[in-house]
Amino acid sequence: MESLAVELFKINAIKFGDYKTKVGLYTPVYFDLRVIISYPALMESLAQLMIEKVDIKNSKLVCGVPYTALPIATIISLKSKLPMVMRRKEAKSYGTKKLIEGVFSDGDSCLIIEDVVTSGSSILETVKDLKASGIVCSDAIVLLDREQGGEAFLAENGIKMHSILTITELMRLLLERGFITAEIKATVDDYIASNKVKSENVTISLKEDPCLT
Repeated sequence: MESLAVELFKINAIKFGDYKTKVGLYTPVYFDLRVIISYPALMESLAQLMIEKVDIKNSKLVCGVPYTALPIATIISLKSKLPMVMRRKEAKSYGTKKLIEGVFSDGDSCLIIEDVVTSGSSILETVKDLKASGIVCSDAIVLLDREQGGEAFLAENGIKMHSILTITELMRLLLERGFITAEIKATVDDYIASNKVKSENVTISLKEDPCLT
């Protein structure tokens, strides 16, 4: 975990300042994990950590949340020999017009791969489309849990989230290695403690469609 935290900091995947998240919250720390595609060794190490975190044999498929998690999901598929499916953000207007690409059968179980979770809405958007295609989803593995309510919200919708790192663990490791100051850690800790995403404020839920629950 310490090595992963240090590597993420060194490649500038962790940024401090004033940033806006997908759910509209402003945050003093932002995680830009898109940069990891330029570091294949780091991606491979991350994929291995994710494989070791969950019992991947319980799944028949893997699916990365578009788009940052797609390269990681691809490596996990290659290393675990589990087939991968891909969710489009929008269905094609030509050809097969499919929203879920790949080969799968009705009832196949799928492990969801994600990079960062704040509210959990991105995972749920992917799960909703997979379930609409007959794929069963019960677990998601993520690199970083921002600890702002995403894990609880996903649990409410029947998805168990497994994380490699939490933001609390990450800040502690970076402080111990001297990459951040105690003041920065305190700012982030205070922000996380006072900025939780309430499930009623997240617009997507599997509970909205009884056919998917």
